[in-house]
Amino acid sequence: MSTTPLRAAIYARISKDREGAGLGVQRQEQDCREVAQRMGWQVARVFVDNDISAFSGKARPAYKQLLEAMAAGSVQTVICWHTDRLHRSPRELEDYIEISESRGITTQTVKAGDLDLSTPSGRANARSLGVWARYESEHKSERIIRKKVELAQAGKFSGGPVPYGWRIEKKSETPAIVQEDAAEIRKAIAAIIAGASIGSIVKDLNGRGVPTRRGQTWTSTSVRNLLLRPTNAGLTAYKGEIMKEKSTFPAIITEDEWRTVKAIVTNPARRSQTDSRVRHLLAGLLRCGTCGAAMKTSSRAGGAGESKFYYKCPTTGTGHAFQTAEPVEHLITETVLARLSDASVLARLNGPDDQRVQQSLQSEASVLRGRMDEAAESFADGLITRKQLEAINARVGGRLDVIEQELASAARSSVVPVSAGRNLRGWWDDADIERRRAVINALLVPVVQPIRKSAPRLFDPSRVRIEWKAA
Repeated sequence: MSTTPLRAAIYARISKDREGAGLGVQRQEQDCREVAQRMGWQVARVFVDNDISAFSGKARPAYKQLLEAMAAGSVQTVICWHTDRLHRSPRELEDYIEISESRGITTQTVKAGDLDLSTPSGRANARSLGVWARYESEHKSERIIRKKVELAQAGKFSGGPVPYGWRIEKKSETPAIVQEDAAEIRKAIAAIIAGASIGSIVKDLNGRGVPTRRGQTWTSTSVRNLLLRPTNAGLTAYKGEIMKEKSTFPAIITEDEWRTVKAIVTNPARRSQTDSRVRHLLAGLLRCGTCGAAMKTSSRAGGAGESKFYYKCPTTGTGHAFQTAEPVEHLITETVLARLSDASVLARLNGPDDQRVQQSLQSEASVLRGRMDEAAESFADGLITRKQLEAINARVGGRLDVIEQELASAARSSVVPVSAGRNLRGWWDDADIERRRAVINALLVPVVQPIRKSAPRLFDPSRVRIEWKAA
């Protein structure tokens, strides 16, 4: 009389898939299949969690599916490479034991043999293995954290993928700048300082086919992380705290540039860029000559299925401005380019008006950061209490935040790079809409008068009045 083979489920997991090909879990599965063949079991399901730690507490989708299959009775035994592939948490183990007991499910491992959860001694053995696995994970985590702190304090690389912008020289094992990547970092930094959004940088990078370090497309999160990375300025940080020692990675931008961008990007008042962001050159900048309200964009269906865009005053009633978008945008563009041809005007938009004020702020910021470092050393040497350290950091850090915001505001006045003066029109054509709007907003206020009832509906440049902002 033949017996039906047990339906077995294989569970494979690896915490770090450094090869990125799932080879670790494939090897586990192969070993588990050999066990099933030796035992005469039928492999009904294979569950794989690749590159997911059991210790981290992150959700393990395949493990959850395994528990569901066990509870549903669709598998009768579970095969894994080792018990620590299943659990590194005693709490998880208890849930697993409960389901195994209620369904009479056995567990077989490649390295630790049979795990009999139907007996008190078997459960005690499983719990003991789980406790030691947890201890090993916690001990390993402590060693890794200590090592990372030690490396950060020395300004050294703490492991992981090499950051975008550098490579590691094989012979000397020292970081070296990848000039093509560094140019993209500098371009993104300059764009943010000049008023561009993170979204526009994402669109630019992906539009030009520039990949991330891992060959993927850029997202708002990856660009934001790139901009905020202290390594760009040759600084080392651990959990957000800047270490005293400089990084072994050579700087791509200055520390002032990095701190300016950090202040801009982390400013809570910064408007989130979404799909509803401004898409038209003069939206909100063009003013109604009757009431002074900022004109909004409107559209109407045109010929051949195309839409025609207009600017209109939001104020209801007669006598307010309404203007076709294309001709007034062309007029303002030419007006701005003509204005920028004045070297003194262009110089004003190249940087802060008062360089001495900016230098003074930078100097004060440097002194304040030095005071915070000294306070930390005094606490470490036992010269001051923790309460005193916290008081110093609160007072000095508050002033430092104010200075960095002031530096960010000063840097924002650099809306046109110095290099643009060599070919203003070419620079304007290549600039994104946010950069163009920043230039217009820095130079002028365009005002459009309404059309009289008896006047023709053709565009009349004399209806547009330019109010120049103080130089």
